[in-house]
Amino acid sequence: MTTVVVDPITRIEGHLRVEMDLTEEKTSKGSFSFVKTARCCGELFRGFEIFLKGRDPRDAIFLTQRICGVCPAPHGEASCEAVERAYGVVPPPVSILSRNIMHGAYYIYDHVIHTYILVGPELGIICKYPPMVPPALGKAGIAKLGLGKSYAKAIEIQKLANQIVALWGGKFPHFASQYPGGLTAHPTPARVADTFARMVKIWEFIAIDMINDIQTIIDASDKIGEKVSDLLGVDFKGLESLGVSTGNFLSYGAFPDYEDYDDWLDPSKRKKALFRSGAWSDGSFKTFDESKVREYIKYSWYSGESGLTPFKESTIPDRTKSEAYSWIKAPRYDGKVYEVGPLARMVNTFGTKWKIPRVHPVTGKDYGDFVYEMRNPKGSVLDRIVARVACTLIIANKMFEWIEAIKGMENEKVINFKNYPSSGEGYGLWEAPRGALGHWLIVKNGVIDHYQCVVPSTWNFSPRDDSGNPGAVEQSLVGTWLPKNMSVKDVCNALYPEKDVNLSPVGINATVSWGDALDAALKPLGLEKLNLEPAGGAEYNTTLALIAVRSFDPCIACAVHVGRVE
Repeated sequence: MTTVVVDPITRIEGHLRVEMDLTEEKTSKGSFSFVKTARCCGELFRGFEIFLKGRDPRDAIFLTQRICGVCPAPHGEASCEAVERAYGVVPPPVSILSRNIMHGAYYIYDHVIHTYILVGPELGIICKYPPMVPPALGKAGIAKLGLGKSYAKAIEIQKLANQIVALWGGKFPHFASQYPGGLTAHPTPARVADTFARMVKIWEFIAIDMINDIQTIIDASDKIGEKVSDLLGVDFKGLESLGVSTGNFLSYGAFPDYEDYDDWLDPSKRKKALFRSGAWSDGSFKTFDESKVREYIKYSWYSGESGLTPFKESTIPDRTKSEAYSWIKAPRYDGKVYEVGPLARMVNTFGTKWKIPRVHPVTGKDYGDFVYEMRNPKGSVLDRIVARVACTLIIANKMFEWIEAIKGMENEKVINFKNYPSSGEGYGLWEAPRGALGHWLIVKNGVIDHYQCVVPSTWNFSPRDDSGNPGAVEQSLVGTWLPKNMSVKDVCNALYPEKDVNLSPVGINATVSWGDALDAALKPLGLEKLNLEPAGGAEYNTTLALIAVRSFDPCIACAVHVGRVE
């Protein structure tokens, strides 16, 4: 059996190795290589859950943000809520609003970066859509061919979103203003006005450019399905047949109602939050139950009892385990494999049909609703990337409601203080952009006695559990086509043989096929063998597999928090 290894997978946070065992299948069009089984291996060693012990619980808000440079804000929020629950303190309404604005801007930054910079390049290449391909031909390519147009604009927009986070957080990454019981930043008129001005530009990009781009990808997916089906002699419906997962979707909920925080404090409810909690399975919504979260370690490099709740489990590294192949644990909900992320948020909140308005916050111009119905009930690359864009638009719309609500609150109390107890326990359940994020802690004698993080990429990129069930991404890679001895140029020319790309605007006097055009951009950078991996005396193109992996937005730095002492 041939095994193709991608190590490390780039354009993600942390170190991820993916191993794919191949099988050869014959069709009416020939013999082709498909993934039979896959293993996700987290290969980064951290120590957060260990070195947090003995610290003041209030330190955790700042320390856990250092788990990840891409997603520090969600860790700060989850940690803060865990401490608040342990202390029995509730933030005032104005601080809930402020937090929503800060974290909403962070969400926008993260989703824009992922859509265009992390998963976007492969989407642009495979969908023959120049604006989402990196600007490999520079400013001339952007101006004259549109190559990288949206990619470059996304970088400017994420900067504006980051500036909003810094306005409320003091700085970013790793904000400094959030504290158990509230937020130290007051909603001054200047801070509110600066936020509004930046959000107008951000909203226009999301509601117009981003929606137009994703609609193009949706349309292109159908064409890809037809072309691949004809090329391979299989039934392939496009990106909705790629990266198919479990059909189980878990969400903790995000962005509470500032006027009814009691609804938020019960994670089984959260009906008034912007995104609801829930455990969607068998095609329908189920109420979320925090007590059903367990982590298994049979195939992870840890010793101790397996299948415990985060309040009871330990973090004891054991690199000698013969069956283990990852530092990532295997979280399960009610004993089952669940996918987390934007798709899980959308399904648990809105079901499988989404309709999102696009009305300009200043001019009132109606750009028409963005409408989408989930294509694959088990989840897919297409459903995942559309859900991420849908979440971004929903948050961008809501930001203006929060900004309007917070006007005139600059003199209200922003923190509820109290005498902190010397013991207690609590958990903070939040939605990071990548999915369900939980922090659990136990306080004794005024310091942290126990701390556990179960993060989105732990859910999605987990190894097998004690029953041998593969994790969500491991399952999603099964059946993926890995073209043998075909470069990006070869694959794209097979899908798009027509010569319709005029390169003369950038000084190349030729009209070529899409694959040849990409090759002209990649060769000067030494990237003509992009995504080719050697195995068994051949080279396999892993582009489709990487699209499937990246559609989950991996963050292995978040997923592993163990250190090894020699």
